[in-house]
Order: sequence, then structure tokens, then C-alpha cells
Amino acid sequence: MTRDYQLIGFVTAARRCLATGVTCLALFAGPNAALAAATGGAAGEPWQSLPPTPPLPAPAKSGYAPVSGIRMFYAVFGQGSPVLLLHGGLGNSNYWGEVIPILVRNHYQVIVTDSRGHGRSTRTAEPYSYELMASDVLALLDYLKLTKVNLVGWSDGAIIGLAIAMRHPERLRRLFAYGANSDPSGARPDMEGNATWTSYIERTRGEYRQLSPTPQDYETFLAQIQAMWAQQPN
Repeated sequence: MTRDYQLIGFVTAARRCLATGVTCLALFAGPNAALAAATGGAAGEPWQSLPPTPPLPAPAKSGYAPVSGIRMFYAVFGQGSPVLLLHGGLGNSNYWGEVIPILVRNHYQVIVTDSRGHGRSTRTAEPYSYELMASDVLALLDYLKLTKVNLVGWSDGAIIGLAIAMRHPERLRRLFAYGANSDPSGARPDMEGNATWTSYIERTRGEYRQLSPTPQDYETFLAQIQAMWAQQPN
């Protein structure tokens, strides 16, 4: 029941942002902290546990966009004003599985994607950067013939959203960004010993092996993402 209230609280906050036409920023230590803060918190810190990753609902359309030398997975749901959902680092679009039906019921067209090298999308040997991943997203929008979207992002997805908002504001109607940091000092130094974070790493390792076209490459992928986190955003 607590998780249901958290989910409703997040969606309510996002819907309010999308309805008001403003840029909403929630800068916290991470996506779970942002979710807890947005919903007023709860006794016992339920956000410190990891609920199961939900499956994606059946999309109206899905595929792979050939952008920036990679194949970028995307899926589209519903009809209405377009909302692009960007997941966090090491995750994949399945993490939006419980949010998608709520937004669709509220007359939004929902687009999800797996970031470069995440989930079902491929990657190149090029070093990761938020600018590179922002350019991937813009190329995906071009591929889908979407000139302007609402954007919701958490953690790395929020940072990508902020990069787009700063450099290509004409592509966004509204932005709801949470769990972002503005420079590497925003990353908590004690995360490596955090049990929730350790569980998340193990989960994403398993999901990578299930979804990725290069299932044996998780450790290389993880090292590349961690190298980006050590120096970016800046």
C-alpha cells in the first residue's frame, strides 16, 4: 500500500508540473530520495528497499531507432500530448512500467527509451557523456518526428533532460527532473557501501544479461558509466 501511495504521489507531482508549463527541478541524493521527498516521506523509509522491476505494458509501437551509430530501443503508448520518460543510470525503460498506464489514462502519449548501452540499446566504444546521450535523445525525437515533448527524467535521465533544456529548449514543452546532480560532487561518496545501492547494482547486472544484445559486457559497461559519473556533469 505504501508503494501505491508513493507511485500516486510521484505521478501527481509530474502531472502538476506538466499541467503548469514550468520546469520542475527536484535535486536530491538519488531517485528514491526524490520520490520519498515528493510524497512527503513515510515512516521506516520504505524507499530504502527495492520493489520488483515492473514489466513494460504492451506498446502501440516499438522498435529500434538508428541514431548516432547505435540502435536505440523505444516504445510508444497511448495518444495525446507526448511525454518522454528517461530512466536512470544502469536501468532501463521497464522501470517506468507502473507509471505508463497512469499517464496514458490521463490522455498522454508516452514514449520510453533505453539509453545508449542500457537495456536493449547498443553502444559504441565512444566514452559516455551526458551531452552524447542528450544528442541520442534528440536524434530519437527526430526519428519519431516529434518536434517538442514533455520530458520526465530521474537520475541520469534527469541530467540528460537538463542538458536538453539548456541547449535545445525549443524541443521541450515542460521538464520534470528529479534525482539529478549538477556536478560530480553531488554523488554521495558512501554509496558503494550502501545496501540498497549494492542490491540495485546486482539487479541491473541481471537485467543487463537478460535484455542487452551484448549480455556478457556488463562489467565493461558499468566501468564506462562509473567513469562518466566521476567527471560529469560539469
